[in-house]
Amino acid sequence: MIDISQASLKDLLGIAVRSEIDSNQVYTDLSRRFSNPLLKDKFQWLATEESKHKEVIESLFDRLFHGDELTVPDEPVKELFKHIEMTPSSTLVDILNQAMESEKQSEDFYSRLAGEVQEDLPKKILIYLSKVEHSHLKMLEGELSIALEYEDYAEKPIDKVVT
Repeated sequence: MIDISQASLKDLLGIAVRSEIDSNQVYTDLSRRFSNPLLKDKFQWLATEESKHKEVIESLFDRLFHGDELTVPDEPVKELFKHIEMTPSSTLVDILNQAMESEKQSEDFYSRLAGEVQEDLPKKILIYLSKVEHSHLKMLEGELSIALEYEDYAEKPIDKVVT
């Protein structure tokens, strides 16, 4: 297991970028998977958020290590970030539970990483990212409660779901 307190900040920022790339792809795929337009928009919004996080981390890396090259792993680092596993039979509830776990891991990662950084601005940026990941978790929790209440939430426009 990767110990955040022992790993280099350069490596951890590269791992974070990999996670944001993967999250963007998963949420983009999810926005295409379901037909409910509200759900599609929420997943697309999350995909955009993750893309913006990638840019923030890249900017932070450049600020801290100006002139150095950011090394992004080729594969997800599953020890730190749970990858959302989707199959054709995965239900919305299954996917939301996995996505919530992923967002919680991201929140914890950025929070722990902020605790390892001494410089004020990078610490604030990492705390901000942690809080934004927490807001994603809360949004997904709301979607889960709706999906549990309305069986066909993912497949129909909202007016057809609630009537």
